[in-house]
Amino acid sequence: MAQPRPRETRRAAGAILACAVLAALLRLPFVRTGLSMDEGGYAHVAREWARGVPLYREAWLDRPQGLLLTYRLLLGLDPDGGAVRVGAMAAGATITVLVGLTGWLLAGRRVGTVAAALYAVVGVAPRIEGFTLIGELLASVPAALAVTAALLWRRYHTPAWLVVAGIAAGGAVTMKPSGLDGLTAALAVLAVTPGRHLRGYALLLAGVAVPLGLCALHATTLGWSRYWHALVGYQLAALGGTTTGADDRVSALLGSLGTVAPELVALTVAAIAGAWSVRRHRPVTATLAAWLAGGLVGVNLGGSYWPHYWAQLLPPLTVLAAVAVTAVGTHRPALRTAAFGAVLLPQVVWLVALVPATPAQRHRAVPYAEAARRDARIAAAVRAGTRPDDRIFVLVSQADIYFLADRRTDYPYLWGKPIEKIPDALPRLRAMLDGADRPRVVVLNHEPARVDPSGQVGRILDAHYRPWREVDGAPLLRAVDRGVPR
Repeated sequence: MAQPRPRETRRAAGAILACAVLAALLRLPFVRTGLSMDEGGYAHVAREWARGVPLYREAWLDRPQGLLLTYRLLLGLDPDGGAVRVGAMAAGATITVLVGLTGWLLAGRRVGTVAAALYAVVGVAPRIEGFTLIGELLASVPAALAVTAALLWRRYHTPAWLVVAGIAAGGAVTMKPSGLDGLTAALAVLAVTPGRHLRGYALLLAGVAVPLGLCALHATTLGWSRYWHALVGYQLAALGGTTTGADDRVSALLGSLGTVAPELVALTVAAIAGAWSVRRHRPVTATLAAWLAGGLVGVNLGGSYWPHYWAQLLPPLTVLAAVAVTAVGTHRPALRTAAFGAVLLPQVVWLVALVPATPAQRHRAVPYAEAARRDARIAAAVRAGTRPDDRIFVLVSQADIYFLADRRTDYPYLWGKPIEKIPDALPRLRAMLDGADRPRVVVLNHEPARVDPSGQVGRILDAHYRPWREVDGAPLLRAVDRGVPR
């Protein structure tokens, strides 16, 4: 392949950077839509950790330290959480650049430019919550860097790039345990590069060991068994249980696909066409197939199939789609433009519809925005009616309320899935609500029977709590002591 002239290189680099700016600007309108349930929960745990609450014991989360350190950094910039959405903007812009570089290194500067343009828009992915700082987005930043660094090693044969790739691939796993796609892609680059690269594999894996080793070293100070149980153990123990059976997984998968299909269908069709067009180019095919396969493994690891899981697939899919778009109509630019527009159409239609919409309509269009506004009102009521040292409990999953209300809980499991999967979670919940030091306020986000079908939690609440107030349909209960409100 002929080397591009300096002017062409500068033009392509400028176009990719312009796409990064576009990616940030498209995410800017969502800065004020409030924190999602997951973002608020991560922020709460990170703040508790910063306050000295033991991590993976009282400040419990089934995510590694990389994600929590990122949130601690952002909360250090803005304790109220506003920097979290700015972090999502920065992550989207960074992935845009890395996707563009990967496409350039694999298939030329035009593919790179198109890939960056596609991700800048497609990555917004409203149904996938692509503009929120979810674990998948955070993991995609170092994962994409790992792929880019491995390809830079392949081009320039500089061993340091493999170390960078390894550190980045390991860093992706510290954001989310399923962030394996950067490592699988980097290994594929090594495998398809001519020559024996035993030293290269050693450098790559040594780089991976750096962030993972630091996390493991930190885990020994926290209690290794608790750390393992939070990140991996409880999920493994739940395999084959009533909440993770094949029927439940299939039902969750189909429901998730139904939600995200409008945003993934056009991109996936283009990606399949791109894979077919480069099927004889082994380095390109192997790298992108391994990147995508690693992402698919990550999507399937948890078994819950929340829509935001699919954000992990967007970077490799956009590169493959860019290959297809670039190959369309080599001598017919209009056809190529039409293909480019078809891939972007779902997101463009959604974004354009927001322009004439009223503020209320815009909030309804963002999947979590109404819930975020409701949770903010609930949190304000809780904060006004309790003391800073009072404990509360949200039944269940709206973990952002803890952060917004700036109130703590004695119960470690903030989301519903761990309560379903961890054997002692329900007994521990009953004991907390029935104990002498029970939470002062309970927010009934769900009916107690949904969490505890046996009815015990409901009976305990009837015995020890009385209705206090209602906010947006959510009952708030206040603890009673000998018939007198606490």
